Amino acid sequence: MKLLATFLFVHVVLYAHPHIFIDIYPKLNLHNGKATSISLEWKFDQMTSSVLIMDYDKNKNNKLDKKEIALIKRKTKKLFKAQNYYVKIITKDKNIKIKKLDNFVATIEKSGRMVYSYDLICSFDVKDSIVMFYDKDYYIAIKLKKSFIEPLNKNLDFDIKKVDNGTYFGYAMFNKGIK
Repeated sequence: MKLLATFLFVHVVLYAHPHIFIDIYPKLNLHNGKATSISLEWKFDQMTSSVLIMDYDKNKNNKLDKKEIALIKRKTKKLFKAQNYYVKIITKDKNIKIKKLDNFVATIEKSGRMVYSYDLICSFDVKDSIVMFYDKDYYIAIKLKKSFIEPLNKNLDFDIKKVDNGTYFGYAMFNKGIK
């Protein structure tokens, strides 16, 4: 019985924390007071970047060519869609549907970090909207800072808050409106 309890405890501990750490840089693309899409940049931590580069940089030149990017895109789009793109958009107590992921590009920074850049096509009123970034499975820890957002959204009035509901944590961007 003690062996079973120890096994279960170790199993839960191993799977109850993030394995991937990402800095996320969102930009709300606006037209007439509405967001028409969200441009996102994911910067992976060094360890995850090393694994991704090892897996996808097939010719080992520390650059991603079109075929390598296409492979990453195929795998990423499927995973992201299954996870609702790791984003939840709420406006007036209504969940906003993300139509699709578009303009996906993967690059390797000089620092060795893998970066995914893409757009999420959606439409919502910016005023009093909430855009949450999280992984409900707690496998990915997403970090969002005001300093990541401000340069990209100079005409947006917003606050950032950490969200912790006991199952997962993430960050929410509370949009007050356009300045």
